[in-house]
Amino acid sequence: MTDTQLPTTPGERSAEPGGDTPNGTPLETLRAAAFVTEGDALVASRIARLVDAPTDTWQIATLALAVRAVREGSSALALDEIGRLTPERDRSLDDDTEAPTITLADIVAPPSSHQLADDLRTGPLVGQGVVHLEYGLAYLDRYYRDEVIVAGLLRSRGVAPVDDDALRRAGAALEGGALDDAQRAAVDSALTSATTVLTGGPGMGKTYTVAAMLVAARAALGDTTRIALAAPTGKAAARMAESLREADVLADNDALTLHRLLGYDRTNSQRFVHGRGNPLPHDVVVVDEASMISLSLMARLLEALGPNTRLVLVGDPDQLASVEAGSVLGDLVAGLDTGVVRLATHHRLTQGRAAVAEAFAQPTGDHPDGGEGTVPPSSERVLAAIDSRDDGVEFLETDAPDLTMLPHLVEAASRLREVAATGNAEAAVAQLRASRLLAAHRTGPFGVARWNRLIENALAERFPDVTPYAMYVGRPVIVTKNDRALGLFNGDSGVIIRQGTALVAAMETASGVRTFSPWRLGDLETMHAMTVHKAQGSQAEHVTVIVPPVGSRLLTREMLYTALTRAIERLTVVGTREAVELAVETPILRASGLRHRLREQDG
Repeated sequence: MTDTQLPTTPGERSAEPGGDTPNGTPLETLRAAAFVTEGDALVASRIARLVDAPTDTWQIATLALAVRAVREGSSALALDEIGRLTPERDRSLDDDTEAPTITLADIVAPPSSHQLADDLRTGPLVGQGVVHLEYGLAYLDRYYRDEVIVAGLLRSRGVAPVDDDALRRAGAALEGGALDDAQRAAVDSALTSATTVLTGGPGMGKTYTVAAMLVAARAALGDTTRIALAAPTGKAAARMAESLREADVLADNDALTLHRLLGYDRTNSQRFVHGRGNPLPHDVVVVDEASMISLSLMARLLEALGPNTRLVLVGDPDQLASVEAGSVLGDLVAGLDTGVVRLATHHRLTQGRAAVAEAFAQPTGDHPDGGEGTVPPSSERVLAAIDSRDDGVEFLETDAPDLTMLPHLVEAASRLREVAATGNAEAAVAQLRASRLLAAHRTGPFGVARWNRLIENALAERFPDVTPYAMYVGRPVIVTKNDRALGLFNGDSGVIIRQGTALVAAMETASGVRTFSPWRLGDLETMHAMTVHKAQGSQAEHVTVIVPPVGSRLLTREMLYTALTRAIERLTVVGTREAVELAVETPILRASGLRHRLREQDG
């Protein structure tokens, strides 16, 4: 990071660096230009009053930008990036006019990062612990403390050593298995290390490796070894449980959401039952889809681990990170010196889909952000992979996607209805996985709402009882809010089926397929189409991806990679070459000091 002042262009700036702004205070200027929301400004103003800080300074404007940074997924605000921030608007979604791209530095000249840091250090925000400064970042207190907790606990954790006899028993239990070198290294790490991070793309055998870990753990540590299986969402937990059952290693262990594993505190929704004073009773904790874990949730998980609990984090750091603040898995992969194992051999993908996943792989080299061993993927490689039009991959080039070019979506919805009408809950949920339509946006011409409407309208022409927002046979649904009483969680999905004369919601949960009266489910949405974020932790036989247009803020490398790697057999990509190229070249940049903190502690 640099402390130099951003270069100025005559006529583009409205004030001298650090000076007053003609439109009012710096905070008012940022709010009026949509660089912060009303909510961001309100939080900053209230905190300013609590610590008796003047509200007309860049310190308070920076506080509002730090609130925005957390809301957008960063753990902190990078001070030297303030001038490059853009307004919070999604362009090119609702009309054909593309708004010009402006930066904060185009409307007002902020102080240099060096000056701003000095002002904050001598002001009440830092003085009273509201803001912390480190690594060129401005942290809100909560996220600073969580980052320190995560780094500290990861470095201080240890487990009882495993003797040679136990290792021999583990090796004997795995004889005959087809583990490659990286998978075997991961199993060894899970037995000998307090923390193991297992990463790799789709089809590289992460679940198979986890199964081997569990077999080895029971052989080495004993049949009474207490194992917990968890994932950030119900959908991811259900898929993990299903995969391990197929591998015949799940036994009596159910996969839980992390929130259920840690336990809800009925007296305080911000706390969990398990924590420092009441650790989890497990010997091994395995967490799948770890890329989705937020910084705060990772801190609570680490606090809840027993002194000899082995932790295994499994995930793909190239996927979308948590919708909350943090990019924990990516930071751990970049910052930990031991315990990180990356799988690199494809075991089950077809050639076409393997080529798509591999095109996103980051070959050896020097990364621009200083990370070791990786460089950004090539957009040419990704385009060539999805443009091959063979082996289950199809690219439909268009800037105006429509249902008429995707008839398989209506056929899949019709087939789902047919199966749902039989009343077989397991079959209906299985059919739901046959086809999935993914979009980055919720609204607009490229959004989920439009595609849900298009498919429902097409279904209504065949089946008169199909009505938007109503319960009908074959309606795919997704839970949008946790319901602890029913044991349903945000992201759980299912389908409305007919059993006798009654409509029933067959839901895929972490503990298997369960049925409910649909009238008891208050927070549901139709799921003929779903967002890419909601699709994390799940896969489908045929996945269709609507790529956002150029100009969309959601057009990123992680979004596209996550969407394209949800397919099991067939992948259909719908969009323009320009949008695909821009997505690959636009990584999500989340400010975090965790990887630096881990490296610093290691040194």
